[in-house]
Amino acid sequence: MMKLPGTFDRLHFGTAGVPADEGTPLAEGLELLRRHHLTALELEFVQRVYMNDEEAREAGAMARERGVLLSAHAPYYINLASLERPKYHASVSRIVKTAQVLHAAGGHSVVFHAAFYQERKPGKVYKQVAAGLAEIEEALRKKDVAVWLRPELTGKPTQFGDVSELTRLSREFETVLPCIDFSHLHARTAGEYNTEREWDEVMQQLAAEIPAEKQPLKRMHIHLSGIAYGPKGERNHLPLAESDLNYAALLAVLKRHGVCGTVICEGPHETVLDDLALMRKAYGED
Repeated sequence: MMKLPGTFDRLHFGTAGVPADEGTPLAEGLELLRRHHLTALELEFVQRVYMNDEEAREAGAMARERGVLLSAHAPYYINLASLERPKYHASVSRIVKTAQVLHAAGGHSVVFHAAFYQERKPGKVYKQVAAGLAEIEEALRKKDVAVWLRPELTGKPTQFGDVSELTRLSREFETVLPCIDFSHLHARTAGEYNTEREWDEVMQQLAAEIPAEKQPLKRMHIHLSGIAYGPKGERNHLPLAESDLNYAALLAVLKRHGVCGTVICEGPHETVLDDLALMRKAYGED
């Protein structure tokens, strides 16, 4: 058994990437988080993993000094079910590299969009994703890298990653737990999952279908932001005030279930700090 990051003490709110102008040094971004009473940051490796292990260790030390917990989003060019083998191998490599860098930084979770159905049956795609995760886990075990692998709940029905697929992966793989993007869930169902009853059902499903020893509700990694959607699912992120997502009711459900972990806001850069202030107020933290 690998020694994976433990449970969380509470919900930690934070941003996807540094909440400042592009090119702002990480230290300044972390100070900005601290001033806004935010305690989580998801490193965004959108196109490539831009840190080496030494830089990651320095980033981790700066984050710990400011009480900020680190996760990372792997590059977006990932498809573990790609029909083209070079793309599959590149996807595995990008997740492994992200995990290695995050481990060096002392972080806890690597988030990634796992795959696309590409008009194939979900069961077949599931098997390909599972084969990729098996390869990734083995590679990380050999490198003695212990972080949670977090396939993300995706925003379009054409993308692999509904709740049932993610809980099944969490049962079958030691280092896998889901990243639950409630905004994506709302969007991929064209406006459903916007009530306390529906979110209660999600909490109950996570607790029932993921092994109890993983304590999934005490190790939650959540994405939450305003979102625009249509019949085909997610279109783009919005400021919370411009979205119909009932975030206050969702946060009440998280509190009632005693959820601990991280809440990462992927809202527009210009409003992300305001959005997080709204979330923290609704949660009763501010």
